[in-house]
Amino acid sequence: MNEQKKHWVGIDVAQKTFDAALAFYGQHYSSETFHEVPVKTFARSVQGIEQFLQWLDGLTKQCGETNPDGVRVVMESTGTYSMELSAWLVGQRASLEPTIANANITSSFIRSLGLRNKTDRMEARALAFYGVERQPAPYEPPQGVYKELRELCRFREEIVKEQVACKNRRDETSLNPVIRRLAKRRLREIERHIEEIEKEMRKILDKDENVKKDYDLLVSIPGVGFITACMVLGELGDLRRFLRARQIAAFAGLSPRLRQSGSSVNGKPHLCKAGNSRIRKVLYMAAISAARYCPSMEKDYQLMLLHGKSKMSALGAIMRKLLVLMRAILIENTPYNPKHKSGGKLCGKTALSCG
Repeated sequence: MNEQKKHWVGIDVAQKTFDAALAFYGQHYSSETFHEVPVKTFARSVQGIEQFLQWLDGLTKQCGETNPDGVRVVMESTGTYSMELSAWLVGQRASLEPTIANANITSSFIRSLGLRNKTDRMEARALAFYGVERQPAPYEPPQGVYKELRELCRFREEIVKEQVACKNRRDETSLNPVIRRLAKRRLREIERHIEEIEKEMRKILDKDENVKKDYDLLVSIPGVGFITACMVLGELGDLRRFLRARQIAAFAGLSPRLRQSGSSVNGKPHLCKAGNSRIRKVLYMAAISAARYCPSMEKDYQLMLLHGKSKMSALGAIMRKLLVLMRAILIENTPYNPKHKSGGKLCGKTALSCG
């Protein structure tokens, strides 16, 4: 059975359970067919996966489908819950090729169905129709060092948020000496945790020669520091896997979005923000630094301002240039060279518009 003739299971994931609904190939949405889609609740566990597969095989046999590889799965991104469930599904039956879809995209699709109610079972059914109609690509989980880096970077991000909150509370004057003492102690503890996490991140990098080499290449770019390089590697994995620069920009939500309609609506382009928000956040800080300390980036930034671009729009363009440059440098396997001309080539192969 080819990809276009797959049956699709939509899964709505919760902490302890998941709801699964099966839409068959060629089954199009209507108010009648929607409620005919079989749906069942299972425990979000390895045993629950086994029961789900038995249920799924029973349904497909009823419709005359004897090929267990003729079914795929789609679910929304719910952090560790969906990633863990996806790993269990692949472990039990790799042919399911689970998709972890962007919740913004799937929610827009579900709204387009005009459903008046919202329940877990209804969302599972709607996701099944999303799979049938859109045929989303399988989720590619990070492996090895990339996975460890991502977990550490995300945990560090949460602790840094707590650090900022503690600093803000510290600045608030308290008359109680116990509160002041505990606040200072908590802040020192958070700082030690951040140092410990960053130390572990460096150990993880040293475990893999290839990843460590990629890291060294990335930090050769002005504005790209330790955290930026680790976050990019952890969230995006090997940047070489993106076949084109526009693909990696779109994945990170750095592609421009136009808003035009007729003669009355002609909005300014802005970032689509449909991709990984963590990448945009860390690249924003890197772009501020690059626009100040990288001569070519600074030149591009100032030129955009002279042409009437806003500061945020110009920084968004620098963010995209940085990410594209990172990919190009890894493909060429050559550190950043500040002497090559804008629009030239790094090593005679990959053309760069910044550098």
